[in-house]
Amino acid sequence: MTEPRYPLLYVEASPDDADVLVGRLTLLGAEGIEERDQSTLARGGALGVTLIASFADDATAAEAYEALKDDFPVRREELVGDAWRDAWKEHWRPTRITPKVVVVPSWLTYEPEPGDLVMRLDPGRAFGTGQHPSTALAARALERHLADGTHTTLLDLGCGSGILSFVVAMEGLPHAIGCDIDPDSIAYANENAQSLGVAGRVEFRVGGFDAVPETSSLVVANIEAVVLVPHAAAVASKVAPGGVLVLSGILVDQQAEVEKAYRAQGFEPTRSEIEGAWICPEFRRL
Repeated sequence: MTEPRYPLLYVEASPDDADVLVGRLTLLGAEGIEERDQSTLARGGALGVTLIASFADDATAAEAYEALKDDFPVRREELVGDAWRDAWKEHWRPTRITPKVVVVPSWLTYEPEPGDLVMRLDPGRAFGTGQHPSTALAARALERHLADGTHTTLLDLGCGSGILSFVVAMEGLPHAIGCDIDPDSIAYANENAQSLGVAGRVEFRVGGFDAVPETSSLVVANIEAVVLVPHAAAVASKVAPGGVLVLSGILVDQQAEVEKAYRAQGFEPTRSEIEGAWICPEFRRL
């Protein structure tokens, strides 16, 4: 019997680049990422950090390799056998992504603190488990805006796993609509909605921004700046007059470019929060 084989990328980076690289690998489809540096049992490489990213199939790994090879030392390998499938779980911990919401993988126990909302969400085939700063930044921004009680629907553009829609649903928002161009992400988001018991209040659609013709007073897009900037008009069209737009997936040094693009669409920056190399700017439509 032939043992299964799983594609991996080994990527070398400096400590300063590691956080950004984790984000890029995640957006390129990595299902799991192990980070090795000088503090881990298996040490990082010559640049200081080695990231080992696992992928669901060879095609996705090959695309990620092509996207990274000009910027980082990277090599492709494969892992044979199934033992690794559970070993990576040892590195996951409950993650508090907002003051209220804690994301807990299904195989872990967690004793909630008073007021906690526990989201049982496993790492899967779509971006968004709360581990990445861009997701947590967006979730915290949405939680702040829910506090004023004026919003009824969230539009979640590029929803991935659906995590941001689940945050607002668990906090009582009546309705969330998400879209993503990846059918696997939408299938995974629907599975998550069922398991979390919020399927009646969230709706996920396969497609780009045109899959959501609605407008709302609260819109979020956790997508890279290379998409958010050229498609600023399409994103802007989803925000009702006077509404709030939360953008994430943006590096700090891209802030000026993003703000310029959205000012041109009639938005005024209101706030931004930074975590590591990532920034989450918030806007209000004039």
